[in-house]
Amino acid sequence: MGLTIILVIVVFLLKALSKKRLIKLSALYSYEPHRLFLVRKTIAIAFWIALIFLTLIIWGVNLNNIWVYLGGFLSVVAIELFAVWSILSNIISGIFIFIMNPFKIGSKIKLHDPEVQATVVNINLMFTELEDDDRIFNVPNNTFFQKTVKGINAEKTQPN
Repeated sequence: MGLTIILVIVVFLLKALSKKRLIKLSALYSYEPHRLFLVRKTIAIAFWIALIFLTLIIWGVNLNNIWVYLGGFLSVVAIELFAVWSILSNIISGIFIFIMNPFKIGSKIKLHDPEVQATVVNINLMFTELEDDDRIFNVPNNTFFQKTVKGINAEKTQPN
């Protein structure tokens, strides 16, 4: 029991230290707040998963069965995602938009076919929210990889 408590304390300390370091790096490299939020959430999930598995190991749980169940579950999820490929396409495109950072919130962009000129309001995994003169609308993220997109007032961004 004592080893489990030590593990929990160590994981929470590492999580807090990584959060502070991430905030410093964010300020140093001028990351946008929504990008910092997503990275922090991903790191937090990774710490929770590590804590669960390490706790199970300390308690002597046989992980072989868990790996079999997890493998079966992930296989079913993969088959379902293949069946709904457009959703998967948008999620992967959202990840690429996050990594490549081709435009930022507040950037004016122009989509061709159909012709749309709008300002980026929000970016998430599935959609990018755009606003033109009279409306706000969501564009599926895979659109940005299938259509020509032109930055109007966008400054050149470097991948971070």
